[in-house]
Amino acid sequence: MNILGIIISTNSTAALFIKDRIVACASEERFTRRKNTNAYPSSAIEFCMKQAGITPEELDIVAFAGNKFNSKYWQVDHDASFSVKDKIREQYSYWYPRMYQDQDPDFLDLFREKILPERKALIGEDKDYDPRIDLAKSHLGIDDKKIHFYNHHDCHAYYAYFAGPRRRDDILNFVIEAFGDDANASISEFNNGKLSYHYRTDDCYIGRLYRHITLLLGMKSNEHEFKVMGLAPYAKEEHYREALDVFNSYMYVDGTEFRYKKRPGDLFFEFKKALEHIRFDNIAGALQKYVEVLLSEWVSNAVKKTGKKSIIFSGGVAMNVKAMMEIAKLDCVEDLYVPSTASDESLAMGVCYNAYKTHAGKESPVCLADVYLGNDITPDDASEFIDGNDIKDEFKVIYDVSPRTIADLLMRGYVTARAVGRMEFGARALGNRSILADPRDPSIVPRINDKIKRRDFWMPFAPVILEDRADDYLKNPKKVSAPHMTIGFETTQTARKDLPAALHPADFTARPQIISEQDNGPYYAIIKAFEKVTGVGALLNTSFNLHGEPIVSDCADALYVFRNSDIDVLILGGHALLKPGIDLS
Repeated sequence: MNILGIIISTNSTAALFIKDRIVACASEERFTRRKNTNAYPSSAIEFCMKQAGITPEELDIVAFAGNKFNSKYWQVDHDASFSVKDKIREQYSYWYPRMYQDQDPDFLDLFREKILPERKALIGEDKDYDPRIDLAKSHLGIDDKKIHFYNHHDCHAYYAYFAGPRRRDDILNFVIEAFGDDANASISEFNNGKLSYHYRTDDCYIGRLYRHITLLLGMKSNEHEFKVMGLAPYAKEEHYREALDVFNSYMYVDGTEFRYKKRPGDLFFEFKKALEHIRFDNIAGALQKYVEVLLSEWVSNAVKKTGKKSIIFSGGVAMNVKAMMEIAKLDCVEDLYVPSTASDESLAMGVCYNAYKTHAGKESPVCLADVYLGNDITPDDASEFIDGNDIKDEFKVIYDVSPRTIADLLMRGYVTARAVGRMEFGARALGNRSILADPRDPSIVPRINDKIKRRDFWMPFAPVILEDRADDYLKNPKKVSAPHMTIGFETTQTARKDLPAALHPADFTARPQIISEQDNGPYYAIIKAFEKVTGVGALLNTSFNLHGEPIVSDCADALYVFRNSDIDVLILGGHALLKPGIDLS
């Protein structure tokens, strides 16, 4: 069965399922270079089809994740085009009149300057029109009988269960997000591959609360929530207690259900008023603590009620690695699995699994071997690009650079970007579109922050750690799997000595990628070579992009970032480009 999975939302994405497995998946932003675009992912679809070598006629199903569609936000490409200022304006000019003044302002009239003409032309005068069928029919030339829609929230559960290696009837599946058709939080399980729910609600505000507090703190909602999480450890409990009391006065956990002591009128103006006298870092610290406690109590109660101690977690809130760390530490939890990028991008794969199980019955799809599902940069691709763009006149080129040479460059303090092989799916760079550095040197952090990533000073970097060195660096007595940078860990004294640049500077936690040779042999070889020359079995790893831009996709993207940053070395398809002055002796 050939299934094309599509999610049109923040960071629109396409995935292709051939016969019994996912063979390709990529987000549209990587091709258009428009971060978090909600565009119909035509470029991503065409990549997936080309990767598999199939035509639209060979598709059995085109599966869209989500029964509901926000045509207003789609017309303005809301999360791609709206700045923080725009989103604040939206609260005051659109939501406040609706919530507090019994008015019904027209969203598109308020933001006429943001409307994309080609999308307006497709929608016409029907502002609630869902264009997805027409978009797919026009692009692919297929019969609309092949086009199906599947519940958004269900698709999160399908992704977490079928993409990962844990497929047992004793596993509890938790999903929590801001919005998801008719639900935003659930507890479910799969019995013989069939989804059934213990609890399902659309009345949990955790995802939306984090989003609105992000905006209240002057950061971009639906994009910078990770900055609030990174800021939180700098706050001290004695200072954030007042803000925590505010959060605790609203929603709480009652058994396996979310309930309210009092309901907020809305999540922007009410919390703005309640928190406006409290310092920004203490708000972040309180919010993070509140979420960790709520989720831990919810999971703990569900595990005790069902007796199922192995859990998987997905949905946008699962991107909170510190909350996932606290859940993994619970005495009642034996094992936790958080799939790669559990937010809405993953629904392109989740809807494929949902459609496959709906139509294939008892058959089970093959789990993901890895998440290197994007476009490829081969040595030949890179050689052709280097030779065709006069790059050798600008940079020193080392063809077929060895892992030992790369390790030597890293050991000498050179920041090295790597764009090699197939691009990884999702928000986490897992070596093939990464910036790497020596984790021993804390002074490299401000350099990467200021001159390369151009991001906030408080944000930590993450380590990639050799699997056989994980126990040296991480406190992980349950041997929780962490191949995708989706779970945080407390660290050892050895880590604090060897990896200070790759730990959170306030609480010394890490969000690691634990890597084996089987996961990514060429990448593993670099870290192994670095261990041989330094004794340290890890590197600092961060995504290969400039702040506010998507992760690089192809050779041209990689060269652009290399030229416009202080990166010293670029590994392109296995060849090294060195900026002038780099010492190889």
